[in-house]
Amino acid sequence: MGRNVRTVVYKNSDDMWDYVGGQKRLAIQWSAWLAHTRPNPPTVEELKVDAERQVRVKHNASLIEARDREEGERLKRLRAERHAELVGAPSRGESDSAPYHEVRSTGEPEPATQSAEQDTIPPTPNPWDAAKNVPETEAWAPGRPIRRRGD
Repeated sequence: MGRNVRTVVYKNSDDMWDYVGGQKRLAIQWSAWLAHTRPNPPTVEELKVDAERQVRVKHNASLIEARDREEGERLKRLRAERHAELVGAPSRGESDSAPYHEVRSTGEPEPATQSAEQDTIPPTPNPWDAAKNVPETEAWAPGRPIRRRGD
């Protein structure tokens, strides 16, 4: 004896096209029952609990997306500030009219004086210097003869 045929009877014939066209979806519990992967159809309580779970998941996902967006903006701002610091551009706190150098009366530019903070920051090491200190590779051979099983 074969399985019973499980079908969906739509209230309106137009409803069928919403599901077939992908604009609406059956609850996974109903899809599982129709595909004979669960023995009993879902209860109304089960469907309500699942609908509440979906609302919670969407809410939590929106909170996580907002947090990630804020963190991305914060990192972008920190990178821009760090870049401006490295390039020597004035930071947001300084006015844009602050000169990078002063002009002497002779017309020659005077180099900008460094602050005490800049003197204490160590220079960034060159990564290529570390690559120069890599030891040469050596050939390897076993110190004693290889023993084989049964020897």
